[in-house]
Amino acid sequence: MRVWSALDPLLAEEAARRASRTRAFSWPGVAQALRSPGRRAFLGGAVTATVAAGVLAVDPPLGLWPSVGDLTADYRTATGEQRQVAMGENASVRMNTQTLVNRIGGGASPRGMELVAGEAEIATAGAADFFVEVAGGRLQGRAARFNVRHTGPQVCVTCIDGRVQVTVAGQQRMLEAGRQVVYDASGVREVTRADVANVSTWRTGRLSFDRMPLAEVIDEINRYRPGRIILRNEALGRTPVRMQLALGNIDNALAMIRELYGARVRSLPGGIVLLS
Repeated sequence: MRVWSALDPLLAEEAARRASRTRAFSWPGVAQALRSPGRRAFLGGAVTATVAAGVLAVDPPLGLWPSVGDLTADYRTATGEQRQVAMGENASVRMNTQTLVNRIGGGASPRGMELVAGEAEIATAGAADFFVEVAGGRLQGRAARFNVRHTGPQVCVTCIDGRVQVTVAGQQRMLEAGRQVVYDASGVREVTRADVANVSTWRTGRLSFDRMPLAEVIDEINRYRPGRIILRNEALGRTPVRMQLALGNIDNALAMIRELYGARVRSLPGGIVLLS
């Protein structure tokens, strides 16, 4: 109840934004039903809560917990978790935080995998290609190691060792070690040189930002930290940030942002933090 009360303004905004998806859902209705005594309020609260539960299971507000779709993935990592998965004898997958992966093909050695969301580093070996499907594209590698990031509308593929073929809507790009390519719904970009060390920092347990806008820094920190940091100052969000963080002490970022960039920090229950 303390969490819901503290989140009332934010959840009201979220509910209004999603009203077109479910007009029967109302956070003020839930709050009022929970506060009101009597059988009528109890029954009304139960019905409203049932509708709300269905909505929240499909599309959690502010991404505070996994959706039903997340839980049905073959492999998933929670916020802040990393995991190593063997895809048979010929491929190994290192999953970063908030990552969803499905196997493609049955048996002990699947032919490939689908990266539904998140980030993973794939190492392949053997005589046959191992492929990765992600956001309408297909990546194929044999005796290669590559990083794939799909945390928004774009997909970024970085080849670390060997060679990786990227195919998107009939267009192909061949990546060699130290090269990367980005694609989205509009098509695939040209191959560019990659900062391989920076791409792989998450595997060392650290995050590094070099003049990245604070808004993007917050988005990245939210991937590793339970709860949610919400930036409510657009001008502050454009501030370039230089910072290194240990993933084991991710909350130190809030103190650093407050001291270095003058942000006001307000903590709410449930790991919610407002920056302004």
